[in-house]
Amino acid sequence: MSRDPRSWLTLAVSAALGALVWALSPWLAGHQEPWDAEGFFYVVSLAIAGALAGALAPRPLWAHYLGAFVGQLAYAAIFLPVGPLLLLGVAYLLAFSLVFLLAAAVTGFLRIRVRARA
Repeated sequence: MSRDPRSWLTLAVSAALGALVWALSPWLAGHQEPWDAEGFFYVVSLAIAGALAGALAPRPLWAHYLGAFVGQLAYAAIFLPVGPLLLLGVAYLLAFSLVFLLAAAVTGFLRIRVRARA
């Protein structure tokens, strides 16, 4: 892990926003687990959270991915019952965290580009 303070900030922001997707799911989607919601709730909420993370802390990208994964996993482990499908859930989190990463990368790129022009 990098000693750059920016890495830790990005990791913390992404972890908090990843956990927030799960924390808000019961109120916004009516399901404890956001991937159980109808439609594209989980994908859209991860994209919004990732875009916000990219706007707040554009780099490094690896910290966005790791933070999104760790934040979601920590929330699920602390607040939801752990069952026999834990490994499948971890695999889903690894895959869906790519949505968060993509949104963070696009927004972070745009933020840096706009700042460079200003």
